[in-house]
Amino acid sequence: MPGLDRSSQAPRPPRSRWQLVGATLASLLVLATVAAIVDGRARWQVPLELASLLLTLVVIWTWLLRGDRRLVAWAQGRDAQMARALETHRIAGLGDWEWDLASGLVTWSPEMARIHGVAPRSEPFPVEQVADHVHPADRASLQEDMARMAAGSEPLSREFRIQRTDGQLRTIFVRGESCLSAAGTRKLRGTAQDITELAQTRARLSATLEDYEFLFSRNPLPMWVFDRANLKFLAANASMLESYGYGADELLAMSMLDIRPREDAAAVAEAVRMDSPNRPQGQVWTHLRKDGSRLRAAIFTRDIDFEGRPARLVLAQDVTERERIEERFKLVARATSDAVWDWDLITQVTWRSENVYPLFGYEPDEIAGTLTGWAELLHDDDRERVLASIQQGIHSDASEWECAYRFRRKDGSYADVLDRSFILRDESGRAIRAVGGMLDVTQQKRDESNLRLLRQAIEATDNGIAICDARQPEHPIVYVNPAFEKITGYSQAEIQGHAWCLLQGDETSQPGIDAVRQALARGEETKVLLRNYRKDGTLFWNDFHVAPVRDGDGVLTHFVGVIDDVSERQRYEEQLAYRATHDELTGLPNRQLLHDRLQQAILNAGRYGREVAVVFVDLDDFKLVNDSLGHGAGDIALKSVAARLRAIVRETDTVGRFGGDEFVVVLTEQTDEDGMRQVIERISATLSQPIELGGVQHVLTPSLGHCRYPEAGGDAETLLKHADMAMYQAKRMGRNRAVAYHSEFNNAVSQRLQLVARLRQALQKGEFTLAFQPLFDPGGQLVALEALARWQHPERGLLLPGEFIGVCEQSGLIVDLGRFVLREAARHHALLAAVGLGAVRLSVNVSAAQFGHGLYGDVAAVVRDFQLPPGVLELELTESMIMDNPERAIETMRQLSGLGVCMSVDDFGTGYSSLAYLKRLPIDRLKIDRSFVQDIGHDPDDAMICASIIGLGHLLDLRIVAEGVETQQQLDWLRERGCDELQGFLLGRPQAFDVLLPWLMGSDARATAGED
Repeated sequence: MPGLDRSSQAPRPPRSRWQLVGATLASLLVLATVAAIVDGRARWQVPLELASLLLTLVVIWTWLLRGDRRLVAWAQGRDAQMARALETHRIAGLGDWEWDLASGLVTWSPEMARIHGVAPRSEPFPVEQVADHVHPADRASLQEDMARMAAGSEPLSREFRIQRTDGQLRTIFVRGESCLSAAGTRKLRGTAQDITELAQTRARLSATLEDYEFLFSRNPLPMWVFDRANLKFLAANASMLESYGYGADELLAMSMLDIRPREDAAAVAEAVRMDSPNRPQGQVWTHLRKDGSRLRAAIFTRDIDFEGRPARLVLAQDVTERERIEERFKLVARATSDAVWDWDLITQVTWRSENVYPLFGYEPDEIAGTLTGWAELLHDDDRERVLASIQQGIHSDASEWECAYRFRRKDGSYADVLDRSFILRDESGRAIRAVGGMLDVTQQKRDESNLRLLRQAIEATDNGIAICDARQPEHPIVYVNPAFEKITGYSQAEIQGHAWCLLQGDETSQPGIDAVRQALARGEETKVLLRNYRKDGTLFWNDFHVAPVRDGDGVLTHFVGVIDDVSERQRYEEQLAYRATHDELTGLPNRQLLHDRLQQAILNAGRYGREVAVVFVDLDDFKLVNDSLGHGAGDIALKSVAARLRAIVRETDTVGRFGGDEFVVVLTEQTDEDGMRQVIERISATLSQPIELGGVQHVLTPSLGHCRYPEAGGDAETLLKHADMAMYQAKRMGRNRAVAYHSEFNNAVSQRLQLVARLRQALQKGEFTLAFQPLFDPGGQLVALEALARWQHPERGLLLPGEFIGVCEQSGLIVDLGRFVLREAARHHALLAAVGLGAVRLSVNVSAAQFGHGLYGDVAAVVRDFQLPPGVLELELTESMIMDNPERAIETMRQLSGLGVCMSVDDFGTGYSSLAYLKRLPIDRLKIDRSFVQDIGHDPDDAMICASIIGLGHLLDLRIVAEGVETQQQLDWLRERGCDELQGFLLGRPQAFDVLLPWLMGSDARATAGED
């Protein structure tokens, strides 16, 4: 094959040709010699020489056969190698050529012929025939390159095109070099390869790269390339530079971190570490322009190799305005009453505004974002019709769609919906998107149905209705209903053509008239209260409501006026207004009006440098009048007091009823010391005069507290509070006296408030405990334990009831304290039962406040929770508590008795018990008050009272308990008189249960109680 170096392609043969020839000739000579020897001797008589010769011949022949096999193997290997080389050339499209410059002849391999599309040539041919194949455009340059190579210059390596005989244009890559033959002549030898497909691919790649470069540089969207290692910009298109405000050189000196907010640095680093295939595309980030303004960009990236560096190509889509529009759209959707929706017909995904869901009662995830999810909620009778209407709208050329249907709410009811939308289409007319809104017209349809009824109702309503023409001057009346004619006395014919002012008479300056005029001038709605006059001249009050009426274009055409005769209501409201500011019983200003007048007096006094005096009046023992004579007599007394107070003050002063039996006098003139003294003396003297109640003369003395502005306070609330403090001080000092306010009163009140707060904390912290005092029968047997509250103060130690009971009763804390004592005492029953004292009663004192605040429920819970046997729990009530409301007390006590609870009346003899009620009370014991017991043996009256109580109790089948037994003389006297139970320091002091119990279990207790 021309151009192929055969010496390097196959191994040399095992022997040379001359060796083979020599061996052959030697064999022939040996054979001839052997034949001659054999012929000259006797037949088959072979001498030793002949045998040796034959042996030599065999050896030579064997060696010759072995060499021949080697030669055959070598030839076969060379042929196979040559075949592989030819096949490789064919696959690679590589042909060999050789040009003998001396003869001008060219030798081609078969592959060369195939490349040029001609039949293979075994003989050399003139070089001119080769030039005929070269493309004319490449022929001259190729000839120049060949000439330079022939002159011994550099080897040839270039591309050119050839025109094959079948018309195909092919691209050839040729290599060649100049060399000398064995004869010393110069030859050109080389290879050629058909690279047409490679050239075409390379051309397409070049065009593609040019397209990419064009798209990068001319792309209207910002694009750039940055180094993934250091985040430096490597390239940027004009749109990026313009959008971000940088110059090219300026940007290429920056990194990605320079166009991102500082707080995003970590996110940028994380995004760069993530390979493009794994990185989400279209993610929106915040970028910074050169001027510091921010833009929102959707980012699309691809990792590339840029000039040998790992880099990332970025395309950014500015979505700042889109996000603003979307946000605006969402806000508009939220603001509108329609349920706005957006249906992408390509993806079949539906977006709905937030108000869609609450409008029909659904949560956002309860309606699927598809047509099917919406269609499932249509009424069964509407679904097919509505879906057909949608398909018709989509597949037609319509730009709008509207349909009415029923839509199921979450509660199962159906809403009447009017659904309207705009249909967006592409260039071919295909529907790609629909945007619309669902309007709940349920109420509208109801309104339309009701409108017909309203038209009939206008004729039948009791309210006067008039319609006037807004397009004409003076707005003349064009229609009135029958009720209007009845209210005003004017008929339709008489009033038509007249203005509203006909009903106003001469009162054209009323406050509401200006409001009506402004509403008519502005075309607005208003409602006012007016005084109008009927046709006969009589006055009537009316609520006048005027409203504009507009046509479909919003043009004002009429006004509708509604008059409602409220004369009776106005008179009633005036009465209510008076009652709201005045006491109904006495006619005096009530607390609210009194406060307002006092505040006004303070303002006037402050403006003119004057004083204001406040006198707080409380009637002593007024409750006794109500309790003994009834509330009717009490009301007569209050009216008499009010009249007397009005009579002794001046017109500029104010007398008001503050509440109950409390009155306040506000003085604006007699405010100095002497004037105040005279007024207070007149009040005391006047109110102390007898009042006839039920034919009997009664005297009600006043307790007075007074103060002055400005030294006692600068506002009405403060002055009233300080005058009230002074009045209470007068009561504490013995009543029927006047006391001026002093600042020290505040300290006393403050201390009381602090004590109340501290008591409340003590209840919460569990600082209260119980002490138990034993009760014995005359023989010294323990029969009961009375539970007494103690306050274990963290600083002052154990405090007796006198330190806190009064404040608890006044503040209402006595109820909570009483519940604590009740439950705590009941808890000790189990402890007593455990030591064999289960029959011992547990006695608990009940306050009046506790008696009226669910006592039955508290006791029932204690009996149930602690499983108390009947007769174990005893409640001690006072006479005054029972007699405050005997009937209610009897009912409550009977209910408590039904629980197995005993009742006793404490401090008996100090109240006003009625024997009629006493015999009806479900009580078990009477406790003689200690004040009678302590003077037994010294005061015959007390001894007689004690004896009477014991006798009375036994006659009523009641057991008698004497408390306060402190001497042996008292104990002996009571035993002799048959007193059933005894209690006092002589027998046992109140002690903590843990201390008392061992004493009770010992012999000392019984001995002490039973000794004579």
